[in-house]
Amino acid sequence: MKASIVFALASSTALGWITPALAQDAANERAGDIVVTARRVEERLQDVPISMTVFNQDQVASRNIVSGSDLATYTPSLSANSRFGAETAAFAIRGFTQENFTSPSVATYFADVIGPRANGGTAGGNGAGVGQFFDLQNVQVLKGPQGTLFGRNTTGGAVLIVPQKPTDEFGGYFEVSVGNFDMYRLQGVLNAPLADTVRVRLGFERQKRNGYVHNNSGIGPEDYDDVDYWAFRGAVVADLTPDLENYLIVRYSESKTNGTFNKIVGINATGCDAGVDRSKYPLPGSPVFNLPGQTLASTASFLAPLACSGSFARQKARGDGFWDVDAGSPKPFLRIKQWGITNTTTWGISDTVTLKNIASYQQFRQSQSLFIGNDNFVFPANPNPAWTGLPFTWVGIYPSQGLANVEQETMTEEFQIQGKSGDGKLDYVLGGYYEKANPLSPFQGTYSQISYVNYSPAPAGPACRRVPCCRSSRRCRAPTSAR
Repeated sequence: MKASIVFALASSTALGWITPALAQDAANERAGDIVVTARRVEERLQDVPISMTVFNQDQVASRNIVSGSDLATYTPSLSANSRFGAETAAFAIRGFTQENFTSPSVATYFADVIGPRANGGTAGGNGAGVGQFFDLQNVQVLKGPQGTLFGRNTTGGAVLIVPQKPTDEFGGYFEVSVGNFDMYRLQGVLNAPLADTVRVRLGFERQKRNGYVHNNSGIGPEDYDDVDYWAFRGAVVADLTPDLENYLIVRYSESKTNGTFNKIVGINATGCDAGVDRSKYPLPGSPVFNLPGQTLASTASFLAPLACSGSFARQKARGDGFWDVDAGSPKPFLRIKQWGITNTTTWGISDTVTLKNIASYQQFRQSQSLFIGNDNFVFPANPNPAWTGLPFTWVGIYPSQGLANVEQETMTEEFQIQGKSGDGKLDYVLGGYYEKANPLSPFQGTYSQISYVNYSPAPAGPACRRVPCCRSSRRCRAPTSAR
């Protein structure tokens, strides 16, 4: 079981959080003759002069790795920013991180094809979400810049997910797993040779589990950090001639959960353990307090006491445990859909020269609604009594109506000439790479209803409690909900 990363209110910034990987050595086991593609050709792991960590399928299964966040837990030097949830984790290696609206510095590849690099208002996971880590040959984590062999933007490193390829033997497996929080997981694979020259491999995975972060506020869902996804993969290998092979992969995955909710564990407000003493630091003519040395322009001076007298005090009064939270988001959700087609053609024209063409098309959609501050605030006492006690959201994010936070399509075309000299002293890879990525709609993004506070007296009537409800005047045209 993995914990959500907790955060705290600070005086200089309202909220701060970080998701470090637990640097556990997952590569102590002897590698044997593991075949890797770290240099875009198949080689023995022992022969590759690259800093890397490799997991075979047994290691992936035994560690229960089902997402990018899980992979980072067991990989030295690899960390994952799970700010928006484990399924949307963005990788970082050796300090190379992905900021908002920028391409990731650590690229994720599935079957030699780059994952959709989502650069919207929320992190998209970049191809390493749930449904990608079953029935694998191995997972390779390459550390440091990878050069032109991987196209572009691999200055931090690369994560290579290599699926099992169809074989000429009939077989398969079916697994059922059960656990606490009503967890169940189904996984099945069938491998079948349809003829001497055609081989097929079909696989699926389904997992569902209730969330282990329990919400005691009575607002929104009862739990967070739940799991609910399914994935399908089909692959066909056809030997068109003894020297010409075509390898086709089709995959689809879909996930629907409540998303994540982190817990406030530290607050920089005087008297927080006993709740806020509003009379100690009052503003002139107002019961609203201010912390020493801070101004109204400081977000923390407003948010920290709200958290102290609100969520923190309620949780203490209830006797909440570590996995209990006080959430204020009425309808949080995280929905992810991803599908792709990859076709790889390999032609061995001689003993020393091989031509390889890799073409792909993928689509990725993610819709998410959550409170970034993981808060459940209400307005404090205010000169405008209509505001006092109303729900207050620091920053809540929502997909634009009818659209997703991130909608991305990616098409790639790569051609390689792999060869070696007759004496075996020179190995080389030559080729070209083309990538085209576009949003699936003319507009994609995230909007936030930002509340604000007016300390001056306000006229009677419905109060403006959020920016979107105010149009041509300071009054809302009609009473609205708190968010």
